[in-house]
Amino acid sequence: MKRVAGLLVLVLVVVGMVVLHLVRVREKTAAPLLEKIPAAVRVVPVTEGRVAETRHFLGDVIGADEAEVAPRIMAAVVEVRVREQDRVRKGQLLARLDPRELEDAVAAAEAALAAAREGEAAAETAWAAQRDATARDRVLYENDAISREQWDRSRAREDAARAALEAARARRVAAERELDRARTRLSYAEIRAPFDGVVAARLADPGDLAVPGRPLLRLVRDGGVRVRVAVPEELLTRISKGSPAVLTPAAPGAEPFTAAVSRVFPAVAPDRLGRVEIDVPAAHPGLVSGGSCGVDLAVAEGDGPVVPVDALLEQPRGAFVVTVRDGKAHVVPVRVLARDGSRAVVEPKGETLAAGEKVVTARPSRLALLVEGAPVQEIER
Repeated sequence: MKRVAGLLVLVLVVVGMVVLHLVRVREKTAAPLLEKIPAAVRVVPVTEGRVAETRHFLGDVIGADEAEVAPRIMAAVVEVRVREQDRVRKGQLLARLDPRELEDAVAAAEAALAAAREGEAAAETAWAAQRDATARDRVLYENDAISREQWDRSRAREDAARAALEAARARRVAAERELDRARTRLSYAEIRAPFDGVVAARLADPGDLAVPGRPLLRLVRDGGVRVRVAVPEELLTRISKGSPAVLTPAAPGAEPFTAAVSRVFPAVAPDRLGRVEIDVPAAHPGLVSGGSCGVDLAVAEGDGPVVPVDALLEQPRGAFVVTVRDGKAHVVPVRVLARDGSRAVVEPKGETLAAGEKVVTARPSRLALLVEGAPVQEIER
C-alpha cells in the first residue's frame, strides 16, 4: 500500500508540473509583443562635387642647379677664398692650387716652341736656297751644260729640302699645341665659379691635397629650388606631371603654398621607392637647399556623389553607405573613387545615390549594426 501511495503522489506531481507549463506557455503566447524601437542615427545629405585624394610625404629640398666644384689636376690646395653662404659670381676665383709644376711645364713648352720656330726658319732658308739652285740647274740642263745625273741630284736635294721644311712646320705646330695644353693645365690651378650662386659647403682647406673628382666646394645656383619626394612604387603610376601638390616649409611660421609635379622619374630606385620632383622657380624663404619640407601629393581625383568619410563602412567584402528610405535603413554598396581628410567621392554599385539623399554617419561598429530594413530615427547634424 505504501508503494502504491508513493506512485500516486509522483503521478500527481508530474501532472501538476505539466499543467503549470501549459498555463505559462498560453500566457506567454497571449502576451502583447513589444514594438521595435527605431535606432537614432545622425544623417547628412549627399552632395555632388570633386574630391582630390592626397598623401603626405617628407620631401628633400635641393638647389635648382647644384655643382660640386672639383679640381681636374692633383696638387696641393694653396688658398680657398670662400666659405658657406658666400655669394659668388660666374668666373669668380674660388680657390688656388699649387701651380709650380704646371708653370715649369709651360716654360718647357715655350722653350720647345721657340726651338721649333728656329728650326722652321732654318728649314725655310735652306729650302729657298735649294729651290733657287735647282732653278739654275734647270737652265743649265736645258742648255746641255750639266749632265742628266747632276740634274736628278739637284731635284732630289730640292725635294729633301721641301720635306725638311714640312717636318719643321709639323714640329712647330706640335710645339704650339703642347704649349696650349700646358697653359690649359696651368689654368686648372685656379678654381672658378661655374655660375652665379651661393656656397653651400666648403669641403677643403689650404694644405689639403686636391684630387681629380673629389669636390672642394658645393655651389647652389641663385633662384629656385627643387623638392624631391620618395613615394611607394604602387603610387607612382597615380602621379603624373602636373599633379597638384601642397608644400609646407619646415621653417617656423611658414605658410603652405600650392605647386605642381614637374617630373616623375621613370624608374624605381633600389629601395623600391619612386621619385618625383617639384620645381619652385622663385626663391622661397622657407625652403633652403639641403633642408626638408612637407609635401601633400594628389594621388587620385574623382567626380560624383560626395559623402563624409565617417559615412563609409569598409569591410573585406567591399565598401557601403547606409541611407534612410521611408524610415528604414538601406545598405548601398559603393566604390570609393577618391577621398581627402573628411570627404569621399563614391560610385554606387547597381543603384543610384542622388544628391540630397541622406546617409548615416557613425562609427564603423555602429554602422555595421544597421542591417537592411532596420527602423531608424533621423537626427540631422
